[in-house]
Amino acid sequence: MPITHAYYLASGLWLLGLAGVLLRRDGWGRAVSLAVMLIGAATLLVGAARAWALADGHALAALLFALAGAYAVVLATLQAPDREGS
Repeated sequence: MPITHAYYLASGLWLLGLAGVLLRRDGWGRAVSLAVMLIGAATLLVGAARAWALADGHALAALLFALAGAYAVVLATLQAPDREGS
């Protein structure tokens, strides 16, 4: 797989996330868009690390994937509706 395919995928994900951040008004939509931007950045790191045969990029990308997952879980927890009053 050529490195340009990974770069196109990463830039597409990042730009999709940026458009979501700029166009969304609600907090949940912006949070998902920020997570997509983080996934795009991690995809870029994985593609570059694969092309240059470096393990450091994969480790940093794994940290970014973990950060994006933790970010999504925390925001999903914070924005969960209250069910006490029902």
